[in-house]
Amino acid sequence: MAFFYNPIRPGLIQDSEIIQRIDSLNAAAQDMISIAPKEGLDLSKRAYQLATTAEYGHKQYPKGVADALQNMAHFHLEGGNSMLALSQAKEALHIHNDLKDNFGQASTLRLLGMIYVNLNEYNKAMSSLLKALENAHTMADQRVMGEILMTIGQTYLVSNEWEPAINELKKSVQVLQSRNFSVPLSFAYNYLAAAYKMMGDYEVFQQYLGRAAELADDYNVLPVRIDNLRQKGQNELHAGNLEDASHNFEEGRQLAEKHDYQADEISCSIWLSEVDHYRGELDRAVQRLLSANARAQVNHYEDGRLRANRKLAQIYAELSDYPKAYEHFQSFYQIEQRIKRERNDLKFLTIESIFRTEALQKEALIIQNKNDQIEKEINERKWVEEALRHSEDKYRRALNLDTTTAVNTLRYFYELAELETQRVNRYPHPLSLLIVDIEHFNQVNERFGYLAGDQVLQWVARRLKDLLRVVDVIGRHGGDAFILLLPETGIENARIVANRICQHFTEADFEIVGEKLTLGFHIGMAEYEKDLPVDVFFQRAEKALEKSQQGFTNQVVLWEK
Repeated sequence: MAFFYNPIRPGLIQDSEIIQRIDSLNAAAQDMISIAPKEGLDLSKRAYQLATTAEYGHKQYPKGVADALQNMAHFHLEGGNSMLALSQAKEALHIHNDLKDNFGQASTLRLLGMIYVNLNEYNKAMSSLLKALENAHTMADQRVMGEILMTIGQTYLVSNEWEPAINELKKSVQVLQSRNFSVPLSFAYNYLAAAYKMMGDYEVFQQYLGRAAELADDYNVLPVRIDNLRQKGQNELHAGNLEDASHNFEEGRQLAEKHDYQADEISCSIWLSEVDHYRGELDRAVQRLLSANARAQVNHYEDGRLRANRKLAQIYAELSDYPKAYEHFQSFYQIEQRIKRERNDLKFLTIESIFRTEALQKEALIIQNKNDQIEKEINERKWVEEALRHSEDKYRRALNLDTTTAVNTLRYFYELAELETQRVNRYPHPLSLLIVDIEHFNQVNERFGYLAGDQVLQWVARRLKDLLRVVDVIGRHGGDAFILLLPETGIENARIVANRICQHFTEADFEIVGEKLTLGFHIGMAEYEKDLPVDVFFQRAEKALEKSQQGFTNQVVLWEK
Protein backbone atom coordinates (compact mmCIF):
# COMPACT_ATOMS: atom_id res chain seq x y z
CA MET A 1 0.00 0.00 0.00
CA ALA A 2 1.42 3.41 -1.03
CA PHE A 3 1.41 6.34 1.40
CA PHE A 4 1.86 10.04 0.58
CA TYR A 5 2.45 13.16 2.60
CA ASN A 6 -0.45 15.59 2.71
CA PRO A 7 0.95 19.16 2.94
CA ILE A 8 -2.43 20.52 4.03
CA ARG A 9 -3.28 17.97 6.70
CA PRO A 10 -0.43 16.68 8.88
CA GLY A 11 0.27 12.96 8.72
CA LEU A 12 0.26 10.37 5.97
CA ILE A 13 -2.66 9.50 3.69
CA GLN A 14 -3.17 6.42 1.60
CA ASP A 15 -3.42 6.41 -2.17
CA SER A 16 -6.86 4.81 -1.87
CA GLU A 17 -8.09 7.78 0.19
CA ILE A 18 -7.31 10.20 -2.66
CA ILE A 19 -9.04 7.88 -5.12
CA GLN A 20 -12.06 7.76 -2.84
CA ARG A 21 -12.07 11.55 -2.65
CA ILE A 22 -11.94 11.87 -6.45
CA ASP A 23 -14.73 9.34 -6.88
CA SER A 24 -16.83 11.20 -4.30
CA LEU A 25 -16.34 14.51 -6.09
CA ASN A 26 -17.30 12.96 -9.43
CA ALA A 27 -20.36 11.25 -7.92
CA ALA A 28 -21.51 14.51 -6.33
CA ALA A 29 -20.97 16.39 -9.60
CA GLN A 30 -22.96 13.78 -11.52
CA ASP A 31 -25.88 14.22 -9.11
CA MET A 32 -25.85 17.97 -9.90
CA ILE A 33 -26.27 17.53 -13.67
CA SER A 34 -29.44 19.41 -14.71
CA ILE A 35 -29.94 20.58 -11.10
CA ALA A 36 -26.97 22.77 -10.05
CA PRO A 37 -24.76 23.24 -13.15
CA LYS A 38 -22.33 25.86 -11.82
CA GLU A 39 -21.62 24.03 -8.58
CA GLY A 40 -21.40 20.69 -10.40
CA LEU A 41 -18.92 22.05 -12.93
CA ASP A 42 -16.71 23.36 -10.12
CA LEU A 43 -16.69 19.93 -8.45
CA SER A 44 -15.84 18.27 -11.77
CA LYS A 45 -12.91 20.59 -12.34
CA ARG A 46 -11.65 19.87 -8.81
CA ALA A 47 -11.92 16.11 -9.40
CA TYR A 48 -10.07 16.48 -12.73
CA GLN A 49 -7.31 18.47 -11.04
CA LEU A 50 -6.88 15.89 -8.30
CA ALA A 51 -6.89 13.00 -10.78
CA THR A 52 -4.33 14.51 -13.18
CA THR A 53 -1.82 16.34 -10.98
CA ALA A 54 0.78 15.12 -8.50
CA GLU A 55 -0.59 17.30 -5.71
CA TYR A 56 -0.07 14.51 -3.20
CA GLY A 57 2.58 12.67 -5.15
CA HIS A 58 0.23 10.00 -6.50
CA LYS A 59 0.05 8.82 -10.11
CA GLN A 60 -2.66 9.90 -12.48
CA TYR A 61 -6.01 8.20 -11.80
CA PRO A 62 -7.46 7.37 -15.27
CA LYS A 63 -11.00 6.51 -14.19
CA GLY A 64 -11.23 9.71 -12.16
CA VAL A 65 -10.02 11.67 -15.20
CA ALA A 66 -12.60 10.01 -17.48
CA ASP A 67 -15.49 10.53 -15.06
CA ALA A 68 -14.53 14.18 -14.51
CA LEU A 69 -14.28 14.80 -18.27
CA GLN A 70 -17.63 13.13 -18.82
CA ASN A 71 -19.29 15.29 -16.15
CA MET A 72 -17.71 18.47 -17.52
CA ALA A 73 -18.94 17.53 -21.00
CA HIS A 74 -22.49 17.22 -19.59
CA PHE A 75 -22.33 20.66 -18.00
CA HIS A 76 -20.82 22.30 -21.08
CA LEU A 77 -23.47 20.70 -23.30
CA GLU A 78 -26.26 22.03 -21.11
CA GLY A 79 -24.53 25.42 -21.08
CA GLY A 80 -24.51 25.52 -24.88
CA ASN A 81 -20.81 24.87 -25.57
CA SER A 82 -21.32 21.77 -27.71
CA MET A 83 -17.85 21.72 -29.30
CA LEU A 84 -16.03 21.75 -25.95
CA ALA A 85 -18.45 19.07 -24.69
CA LEU A 86 -17.70 16.95 -27.78
CA SER A 87 -13.94 17.17 -27.24
CA GLN A 88 -14.22 16.23 -23.56
CA ALA A 89 -16.65 13.36 -24.20
CA LYS A 90 -14.39 11.87 -26.88
CA GLU A 91 -11.40 12.03 -24.54
CA ALA A 92 -13.44 10.41 -21.74
CA LEU A 93 -14.57 7.61 -24.09
CA HIS A 94 -10.97 6.93 -25.14
CA ILE A 95 -9.98 6.41 -21.48
CA HIS A 96 -13.05 4.25 -20.73
CA ASN A 97 -12.18 2.09 -23.76
CA ASP A 98 -8.62 1.63 -22.51
CA LEU A 99 -9.94 0.68 -19.07
CA LYS A 100 -12.57 -1.64 -20.61
CA ASP A 101 -15.09 0.13 -18.35
CA ASN A 102 -18.42 -1.10 -19.73
CA PHE A 103 -20.54 1.31 -17.67
CA GLY A 104 -18.33 4.28 -18.57
CA GLN A 105 -18.40 3.35 -22.27
CA ALA A 106 -22.21 3.07 -22.36
CA SER A 107 -22.86 6.33 -20.50
CA THR A 108 -20.26 8.29 -22.49
CA LEU A 109 -21.54 6.95 -25.83
CA ARG A 110 -25.01 8.07 -24.80
CA LEU A 111 -23.57 11.52 -23.96
CA LEU A 112 -21.93 11.65 -27.39
CA GLY A 113 -25.32 10.88 -28.90
CA MET A 114 -26.84 13.82 -27.01
CA ILE A 115 -24.07 16.13 -28.25
CA TYR A 116 -24.47 15.04 -31.88
CA VAL A 117 -28.24 15.59 -31.62
CA ASN A 118 -27.54 19.12 -30.41
CA LEU A 119 -25.22 19.62 -33.40
CA ASN A 120 -27.91 18.23 -35.77
CA GLU A 121 -25.64 15.33 -36.75
CA TYR A 122 -28.32 12.70 -36.40
CA ASN A 123 -26.52 9.82 -38.06
CA LYS A 124 -23.51 10.12 -35.76
CA ALA A 125 -25.92 10.41 -32.84
CA MET A 126 -27.76 7.21 -33.76
CA SER A 127 -24.50 5.34 -34.37
CA SER A 128 -23.22 6.31 -30.89
CA LEU A 129 -26.52 5.40 -29.25
CA LEU A 130 -26.68 1.96 -30.85
CA LYS A 131 -23.14 1.25 -29.62
CA ALA A 132 -24.24 2.46 -26.17
CA LEU A 133 -27.13 -0.02 -26.22
CA GLU A 134 -24.75 -2.86 -27.05
CA ASN A 135 -22.76 -2.00 -23.92
CA ALA A 136 -25.76 -1.39 -21.68
CA HIS A 137 -28.05 -4.32 -22.38
CA THR A 138 -26.14 -6.72 -20.08
CA MET A 139 -25.71 -4.22 -17.23
CA ALA A 140 -27.62 -4.39 -13.97
CA ASP A 141 -28.04 -0.59 -13.84
CA GLN A 142 -31.23 -0.07 -15.86
CA ARG A 143 -31.04 3.72 -15.60
CA VAL A 144 -28.43 3.77 -18.37
CA MET A 145 -30.68 1.66 -20.61
CA GLY A 146 -33.64 3.97 -19.93
CA GLU A 147 -31.60 7.10 -20.66
CA ILE A 148 -30.21 5.64 -23.90
CA LEU A 149 -33.72 4.76 -25.11
CA MET A 150 -34.82 8.28 -24.18
CA THR A 151 -32.01 9.85 -26.22
CA ILE A 152 -32.85 7.59 -29.19
CA GLY A 153 -36.42 8.88 -28.91
CA GLN A 154 -35.11 12.45 -28.74
CA THR A 155 -33.06 11.85 -31.92
CA TYR A 156 -36.14 10.69 -33.80
CA LEU A 157 -38.13 13.61 -32.36
CA VAL A 158 -35.81 16.38 -33.55
CA SER A 159 -35.63 14.73 -36.99
CA ASN A 160 -39.48 14.79 -37.20
CA GLU A 161 -39.84 10.98 -36.98
CA TRP A 162 -42.70 11.16 -34.49
CA GLU A 163 -43.95 7.58 -34.48
CA PRO A 164 -40.59 5.90 -33.68
CA ALA A 165 -39.85 8.77 -31.26
CA ILE A 166 -42.98 8.03 -29.23
CA ASN A 167 -42.29 4.28 -29.30
CA GLU A 168 -38.76 4.67 -27.93
CA LEU A 169 -39.75 7.31 -25.37
CA LYS A 170 -42.53 5.10 -24.00
CA LYS A 171 -40.06 2.21 -23.64
CA SER A 172 -37.77 4.59 -21.77
CA VAL A 173 -40.62 5.64 -19.47
CA GLN A 174 -41.35 1.98 -18.63
CA VAL A 175 -37.74 1.40 -17.57
CA LEU A 176 -37.39 4.66 -15.63
CA GLN A 177 -40.78 4.42 -13.91
CA SER A 178 -40.08 0.91 -12.64
CA ARG A 179 -36.89 2.12 -10.91
CA ASN A 180 -38.19 5.54 -9.75
CA PHE A 181 -35.52 7.48 -11.67
CA SER A 182 -37.37 10.78 -11.35
CA VAL A 183 -34.88 13.19 -12.96
CA PRO A 184 -34.47 11.36 -16.31
CA LEU A 185 -38.18 10.50 -16.20
CA SER A 186 -39.00 14.22 -16.22
CA PHE A 187 -37.00 14.56 -19.46
CA ALA A 188 -38.80 11.57 -21.03
CA TYR A 189 -42.22 13.03 -20.19
CA ASN A 190 -41.15 16.39 -21.57
CA TYR A 191 -40.03 14.87 -24.89
CA LEU A 192 -43.30 12.92 -25.13
CA ALA A 193 -45.21 16.16 -24.59
CA ALA A 194 -43.25 17.77 -27.44
CA ALA A 195 -43.94 14.79 -29.74
CA TYR A 196 -47.70 14.88 -29.18
CA LYS A 197 -47.78 18.65 -29.58
CA MET A 198 -46.05 18.33 -32.96
CA MET A 199 -48.69 15.72 -33.93
CA GLY A 200 -51.46 18.13 -32.94
CA ASP A 201 -52.77 15.95 -30.07
CA TYR A 202 -53.00 18.74 -27.50
CA GLU A 203 -54.91 16.71 -24.91
CA VAL A 204 -52.13 14.12 -24.55
CA PHE A 205 -49.57 16.93 -24.84
CA GLN A 206 -51.04 18.64 -21.77
CA GLN A 207 -51.03 15.39 -19.79
CA TYR A 208 -47.34 14.67 -20.37
CA LEU A 209 -46.38 18.32 -19.93
CA GLY A 210 -48.08 18.30 -16.54
CA ARG A 211 -46.22 15.15 -15.44
CA ALA A 212 -42.91 16.62 -16.60
CA ALA A 213 -43.59 19.90 -14.77
CA GLU A 214 -44.47 18.13 -11.53
CA LEU A 215 -41.26 16.09 -11.46
CA ALA A 216 -39.13 19.02 -12.67
CA ASP A 217 -40.46 21.27 -9.90
CA ASP A 218 -40.07 18.59 -7.22
CA TYR A 219 -36.44 17.84 -8.15
CA ASN A 220 -35.51 21.25 -9.64
CA VAL A 221 -34.60 19.78 -13.05
CA LEU A 222 -33.60 23.04 -14.71
CA PRO A 223 -33.56 22.07 -18.44
CA VAL A 224 -37.02 20.51 -18.13
CA ARG A 225 -38.37 23.52 -16.20
CA ILE A 226 -37.07 25.84 -18.92
CA ASP A 227 -38.41 23.72 -21.78
CA ASN A 228 -41.71 23.31 -19.97
CA LEU A 229 -42.10 27.08 -19.86
CA ARG A 230 -41.11 27.31 -23.53
CA GLN A 231 -43.69 24.69 -24.55
CA LYS A 232 -46.40 26.41 -22.49
CA GLY A 233 -45.49 29.65 -24.23
CA GLN A 234 -45.76 28.02 -27.65
CA ASN A 235 -49.17 26.63 -26.74
CA GLU A 236 -50.38 30.07 -25.59
CA LEU A 237 -48.98 31.67 -28.75
CA HIS A 238 -50.82 29.10 -30.86
CA ALA A 239 -54.03 30.06 -29.05
CA GLY A 240 -53.37 33.78 -29.60
CA ASN A 241 -52.74 34.60 -25.90
CA LEU A 242 -49.77 36.92 -26.45
CA GLU A 243 -49.44 38.15 -22.86
CA ASP A 244 -49.36 34.64 -21.38
CA ALA A 245 -46.99 33.47 -24.12
CA SER A 246 -44.63 36.38 -23.49
CA HIS A 247 -44.70 35.74 -19.73
CA ASN A 248 -43.76 32.06 -20.18
CA PHE A 249 -40.99 32.75 -22.68
CA GLU A 250 -39.50 35.52 -20.54
CA GLU A 251 -39.61 33.39 -17.38
CA GLY A 252 -37.86 30.59 -19.28
CA ARG A 253 -35.27 33.01 -20.66
CA GLN A 254 -34.47 34.43 -17.22
CA LEU A 255 -34.16 30.96 -15.69
CA ALA A 256 -31.81 29.92 -18.51
CA GLU A 257 -29.74 33.10 -18.15
CA LYS A 258 -29.46 32.66 -14.37
CA HIS A 259 -28.03 29.15 -14.69
CA ASP A 260 -26.04 29.78 -17.90
CA TYR A 261 -28.08 27.55 -20.23
CA GLN A 262 -27.12 29.56 -23.28
CA ALA A 263 -28.89 27.53 -25.98
CA ASP A 264 -32.15 27.65 -24.02
CA GLU A 265 -31.76 31.39 -23.44
CA ILE A 266 -31.26 31.91 -27.19
CA SER A 267 -34.30 29.76 -28.00
CA CYS A 268 -36.54 31.66 -25.57
CA SER A 269 -35.34 34.97 -27.04
CA ILE A 270 -36.28 33.81 -30.53
CA TRP A 271 -39.75 32.87 -29.31
CA LEU A 272 -40.06 36.29 -27.66
CA SER A 273 -39.33 37.79 -31.08
CA GLU A 274 -42.37 35.86 -32.38
CA VAL A 275 -44.51 37.67 -29.80
CA ASP A 276 -42.93 41.00 -30.81
CA HIS A 277 -43.75 40.20 -34.44
CA TYR A 278 -47.42 39.49 -33.70
CA ARG A 279 -47.60 42.77 -31.78
CA GLY A 280 -46.11 44.66 -34.71
CA GLU A 281 -42.96 45.61 -32.76
CA LEU A 282 -40.69 44.76 -35.68
CA ASP A 283 -37.60 46.75 -34.65
CA ARG A 284 -37.59 45.09 -31.24
CA ALA A 285 -38.02 41.68 -32.85
CA VAL A 286 -35.08 42.34 -35.21
CA GLN A 287 -32.78 43.34 -32.35
CA ARG A 288 -33.65 40.19 -30.40
CA LEU A 289 -33.08 38.02 -33.45
CA LEU A 290 -29.75 39.60 -34.45
CA SER A 291 -28.43 39.10 -30.92
CA ALA A 292 -29.74 35.52 -30.78
CA ASN A 293 -28.29 34.71 -34.21
CA ALA A 294 -24.84 36.01 -33.27
CA ARG A 295 -24.79 34.03 -30.02
CA ALA A 296 -26.10 30.89 -31.74
CA GLN A 297 -23.26 31.10 -34.26
CA VAL A 298 -20.64 31.36 -31.49
CA ASN A 299 -22.19 28.36 -29.70
CA HIS A 300 -22.62 26.26 -32.87
CA TYR A 301 -26.37 26.17 -32.11
CA GLU A 302 -27.61 25.35 -35.60
CA ASP A 303 -31.32 25.16 -34.78
CA GLY A 304 -31.15 28.62 -33.22
CA ARG A 305 -29.40 30.02 -36.31
CA LEU A 306 -31.97 28.34 -38.56
CA ARG A 307 -34.95 29.84 -36.76
CA ALA A 308 -33.36 33.28 -36.26
CA ASN A 309 -32.37 33.66 -39.93
CA ARG A 310 -35.77 32.48 -41.18
CA LYS A 311 -37.56 35.00 -38.96
CA LEU A 312 -35.15 37.81 -39.88
CA ALA A 313 -35.71 37.14 -43.59
CA GLN A 314 -39.47 37.32 -43.06
CA ILE A 315 -39.38 40.57 -41.04
CA TYR A 316 -36.89 42.33 -43.33
CA ALA A 317 -39.14 41.44 -46.27
CA GLU A 318 -42.09 43.03 -44.44
CA LEU A 319 -39.92 46.12 -43.87
CA SER A 320 -39.09 46.14 -47.63
CA ASP A 321 -35.38 45.72 -46.84
CA TYR A 322 -34.94 43.06 -49.52
CA PRO A 323 -31.10 42.87 -49.56
CA LYS A 324 -31.06 41.97 -45.86
CA ALA A 325 -34.04 39.67 -46.30
CA TYR A 326 -32.19 37.83 -49.08
CA GLU A 327 -28.99 37.64 -47.01
CA HIS A 328 -30.76 35.99 -44.08
CA PHE A 329 -32.81 33.76 -46.36
CA GLN A 330 -29.59 32.45 -47.90
CA SER A 331 -28.19 31.66 -44.44
CA PHE A 332 -31.46 29.96 -43.48
CA TYR A 333 -31.54 27.93 -46.69
CA GLN A 334 -27.96 26.68 -46.34
CA ILE A 335 -28.53 25.52 -42.74
CA GLU A 336 -31.91 23.99 -43.60
CA GLN A 337 -30.48 21.99 -46.49
CA ARG A 338 -27.71 20.54 -44.30
CA ILE A 339 -30.19 19.58 -41.58
CA LYS A 340 -32.56 18.08 -44.18
CA ARG A 341 -29.73 15.94 -45.55
CA GLU A 342 -29.04 14.67 -42.03
CA ARG A 343 -32.73 13.91 -41.49
CA ASN A 344 -33.07 12.13 -44.81
CA ASP A 345 -29.92 10.10 -44.17
CA LEU A 346 -31.29 9.10 -40.76
CA LYS A 347 -34.28 7.45 -42.45
CA PHE A 348 -31.91 4.97 -44.05
CA LEU A 349 -30.88 3.92 -40.54
CA THR A 350 -34.45 3.48 -39.31
CA ILE A 351 -34.66 -0.26 -39.99
CA GLU A 352 -31.28 -0.89 -38.36
CA SER A 353 -32.14 1.32 -35.40
CA ILE A 354 -35.52 -0.27 -34.70
CA PHE A 355 -34.19 -3.78 -35.16
CA ARG A 356 -31.09 -3.32 -33.04
CA THR A 357 -32.72 -1.35 -30.21
CA GLU A 358 -35.56 -3.82 -29.83
CA ALA A 359 -33.25 -6.81 -30.17
CA LEU A 360 -30.89 -5.48 -27.50
CA GLN A 361 -33.76 -4.74 -25.12
CA LYS A 362 -35.07 -8.24 -25.66
CA GLU A 363 -31.64 -9.68 -24.93
CA ALA A 364 -31.50 -7.66 -21.71
CA LEU A 365 -34.74 -9.25 -20.57
CA ILE A 366 -33.34 -12.70 -21.32
CA ILE A 367 -30.31 -12.02 -19.14
CA GLN A 368 -32.55 -10.85 -16.29
CA ASN A 369 -34.62 -14.04 -16.54
CA LYS A 370 -31.98 -16.75 -16.79
CA ASN A 371 -34.29 -19.52 -15.52
CA ASP A 372 -36.34 -19.52 -18.73
CA GLN A 373 -33.43 -18.64 -21.02
CA ILE A 374 -33.93 -21.50 -23.50
CA GLU A 375 -37.60 -20.70 -24.00
CA LYS A 376 -36.87 -17.01 -24.43
CA GLU A 377 -34.14 -17.72 -27.00
CA ILE A 378 -36.70 -19.63 -29.08
CA ASN A 379 -39.15 -16.75 -28.75
CA GLU A 380 -36.35 -14.35 -29.62
CA ARG A 381 -35.72 -16.02 -32.97
CA LYS A 382 -39.42 -15.89 -33.83
CA TRP A 383 -39.62 -12.29 -32.66
CA VAL A 384 -36.57 -11.23 -34.66
CA GLU A 385 -38.03 -12.63 -37.87
CA GLU A 386 -41.33 -10.88 -37.27
CA ALA A 387 -39.64 -7.64 -36.13
CA LEU A 388 -37.46 -7.64 -39.23
CA ARG A 389 -40.49 -7.98 -41.48
CA HIS A 390 -42.29 -5.17 -39.69
CA SER A 391 -39.14 -3.02 -39.65
CA GLU A 392 -38.66 -3.44 -43.39
CA ASP A 393 -42.25 -2.32 -43.98
CA LYS A 394 -41.76 0.68 -41.67
CA TYR A 395 -38.51 1.55 -43.41
CA ARG A 396 -40.06 1.49 -46.88
CA ARG A 397 -43.03 3.56 -45.76
CA ALA A 398 -40.82 6.13 -44.01
CA LEU A 399 -38.67 6.62 -47.12
CA ASN A 400 -41.70 7.27 -49.31
CA LEU A 401 -43.56 9.72 -47.07
CA ASP A 402 -43.28 13.50 -47.14
CA THR A 403 -41.86 14.60 -43.75
CA THR A 404 -44.31 17.50 -43.27
CA THR A 405 -47.67 16.07 -44.40
CA ALA A 406 -47.13 12.27 -44.12
CA VAL A 407 -48.49 11.73 -47.65
CA ASN A 408 -46.51 10.14 -50.49
CA THR A 409 -43.53 12.01 -51.89
CA LEU A 410 -43.86 13.07 -55.52
CA ARG A 411 -41.18 10.54 -56.51
CA TYR A 412 -43.04 7.63 -54.92
CA PHE A 413 -46.39 8.91 -56.20
CA TYR A 414 -44.92 8.82 -59.71
CA GLU A 415 -43.90 5.16 -59.19
CA LEU A 416 -47.42 4.27 -58.01
CA ALA A 417 -48.93 6.09 -60.98
CA GLU A 418 -46.71 4.14 -63.37
CA LEU A 419 -47.90 0.84 -61.86
CA GLU A 420 -51.54 1.92 -62.11
CA THR A 421 -51.19 3.03 -65.76
CA GLN A 422 -49.59 -0.32 -66.63
CA ARG A 423 -52.65 -2.05 -65.14
CA VAL A 424 -55.02 0.26 -67.03
CA ASN A 425 -53.16 -0.40 -70.31
CA ARG A 426 -53.65 -4.16 -69.83
CA TYR A 427 -57.21 -4.04 -68.56
CA PRO A 428 -58.89 -0.81 -69.73
CA HIS A 429 -60.46 1.04 -66.81
CA PRO A 430 -61.02 4.77 -66.20
CA LEU A 431 -58.27 6.65 -64.36
CA SER A 432 -58.10 10.36 -63.45
CA LEU A 433 -55.49 12.69 -62.02
CA LEU A 434 -56.12 15.83 -59.94
CA ILE A 435 -53.67 18.49 -58.78
CA VAL A 436 -55.08 20.53 -55.90
CA ASP A 437 -53.33 23.85 -55.23
CA ILE A 438 -54.06 25.96 -52.13
CA GLU A 439 -54.87 29.51 -53.20
CA HIS A 440 -52.61 32.30 -51.84
CA PHE A 441 -50.83 29.88 -49.49
CA ASN A 442 -47.73 32.10 -49.43
CA GLN A 443 -49.81 34.70 -47.60
CA VAL A 444 -50.40 32.20 -44.79
CA ASN A 445 -46.63 31.77 -44.36
CA GLU A 446 -46.00 35.50 -44.54
CA ARG A 447 -48.71 36.39 -42.06
CA PHE A 448 -48.55 33.56 -39.54
CA GLY A 449 -45.08 32.03 -40.08
CA TYR A 450 -43.77 28.81 -41.59
CA LEU A 451 -44.67 26.71 -38.52
CA ALA A 452 -48.31 27.71 -38.89
CA GLY A 453 -48.06 27.06 -42.65
CA ASP A 454 -46.90 23.51 -41.96
CA GLN A 455 -49.86 23.01 -39.60
CA VAL A 456 -52.25 24.13 -42.36
CA LEU A 457 -50.66 21.68 -44.83
CA GLN A 458 -50.96 18.86 -42.29
CA TRP A 459 -54.63 19.72 -41.69
CA VAL A 460 -55.39 19.78 -45.43
CA ALA A 461 -53.60 16.44 -45.91
CA ARG A 462 -55.64 14.80 -43.14
CA ARG A 463 -58.92 16.16 -44.52
CA LEU A 464 -58.08 15.00 -48.06
CA LYS A 465 -57.35 11.49 -46.76
CA ASP A 466 -60.76 11.46 -45.06
CA LEU A 467 -62.50 12.54 -48.28
CA LEU A 468 -60.80 9.98 -50.54
CA ARG A 469 -61.34 6.24 -50.88
CA VAL A 470 -58.88 3.61 -49.69
CA VAL A 471 -57.86 2.86 -53.30
CA ASP A 472 -57.13 6.52 -54.10
CA VAL A 473 -53.52 7.72 -53.92
CA ILE A 474 -52.43 11.10 -52.53
CA GLY A 475 -49.02 12.78 -52.83
CA ARG A 476 -47.28 16.12 -52.17
CA HIS A 477 -46.89 18.17 -55.36
CA GLY A 478 -44.64 21.14 -54.58
CA GLY A 479 -44.88 23.45 -51.61
CA ASP A 480 -48.61 24.17 -51.47
CA ALA A 481 -50.21 21.54 -53.73
CA PHE A 482 -51.34 17.93 -53.51
CA ILE A 483 -51.72 15.42 -56.34
CA LEU A 484 -54.46 12.75 -56.37
CA LEU A 485 -54.73 9.57 -58.44
CA LEU A 486 -58.28 8.20 -58.72
CA PRO A 487 -58.48 4.62 -60.05
CA GLU A 488 -61.77 3.41 -61.57
CA THR A 489 -62.84 7.04 -61.90
CA GLY A 490 -63.82 8.75 -65.14
CA ILE A 491 -63.47 12.46 -65.63
CA GLU A 492 -67.07 13.33 -64.70
CA ASN A 493 -66.82 11.47 -61.39
CA ALA A 494 -63.40 13.08 -60.86
CA ARG A 495 -65.07 16.49 -61.32
CA ILE A 496 -67.57 15.53 -58.60
CA VAL A 497 -64.66 14.65 -56.29
CA ALA A 498 -62.94 17.97 -57.07
CA ASN A 499 -66.10 19.97 -56.37
CA ARG A 500 -66.65 18.01 -53.14
CA ILE A 501 -63.13 18.95 -52.01
CA CYS A 502 -63.76 22.64 -52.70
CA GLN A 503 -67.13 22.55 -50.93
CA HIS A 504 -65.70 20.71 -47.93
CA PHE A 505 -62.94 23.24 -47.29
CA THR A 506 -65.32 26.17 -47.84
CA GLU A 507 -67.38 24.88 -44.92
CA ALA A 508 -64.41 23.75 -42.75
CA ASP A 509 -62.57 26.53 -40.92
CA PHE A 510 -59.04 26.06 -39.61
CA GLU A 511 -58.27 28.06 -36.47
CA ILE A 512 -54.79 29.58 -36.33
CA VAL A 513 -53.53 32.03 -33.70
CA GLY A 514 -57.13 32.73 -32.68
CA GLU A 515 -58.30 33.42 -36.26
CA LYS A 516 -60.44 31.25 -38.51
CA LEU A 517 -58.91 30.54 -41.89
CA THR A 518 -61.04 29.50 -44.88
CA LEU A 519 -59.07 27.98 -47.74
CA GLY A 520 -59.72 28.20 -51.47
CA PHE A 521 -58.29 25.99 -54.17
CA HIS A 522 -57.40 25.74 -57.84
CA ILE A 523 -57.73 22.26 -59.33
CA GLY A 524 -56.41 20.87 -62.60
CA MET A 525 -57.67 17.51 -63.94
CA ALA A 526 -56.71 15.04 -66.64
CA GLU A 527 -58.09 11.65 -67.71
CA TYR A 528 -55.74 8.87 -68.71
CA GLU A 529 -55.63 7.62 -72.29
CA LYS A 530 -54.28 4.20 -73.29
CA ASP A 531 -50.47 4.04 -73.72
CA LEU A 532 -50.06 7.66 -72.60
CA PRO A 533 -46.64 8.20 -70.91
CA VAL A 534 -46.99 9.02 -67.21
CA ASP A 535 -45.02 12.26 -67.49
CA VAL A 536 -47.39 13.48 -70.24
CA PHE A 537 -50.34 12.49 -68.01
CA PHE A 538 -48.86 14.68 -65.25
CA GLN A 539 -48.14 17.55 -67.67
CA ARG A 540 -51.76 17.63 -68.79
CA ALA A 541 -53.01 18.00 -65.22
CA GLU A 542 -50.37 20.69 -64.57
CA LYS A 543 -51.46 22.67 -67.66
CA ALA A 544 -55.08 22.43 -66.52
CA LEU A 545 -53.99 23.71 -63.09
CA GLU A 546 -52.26 26.71 -64.72
CA LYS A 547 -55.53 27.64 -66.42
CA SER A 548 -57.42 27.22 -63.15
CA GLN A 549 -54.97 29.55 -61.39
CA GLN A 550 -55.83 32.27 -63.91
CA GLY A 551 -59.50 32.08 -62.97
CA PHE A 552 -61.62 32.38 -59.86
CA THR A 553 -61.38 30.62 -56.49
CA ASN A 554 -62.32 26.91 -56.42
CA GLN A 555 -62.30 26.70 -60.21
CA VAL A 556 -61.92 23.15 -61.56
CA VAL A 557 -60.36 22.93 -65.04
CA LEU A 558 -60.14 19.83 -67.25
CA TRP A 559 -57.25 19.43 -69.67
CA GLU A 560 -58.42 19.59 -73.26
CA LYS A 561 -56.57 19.20 -76.53
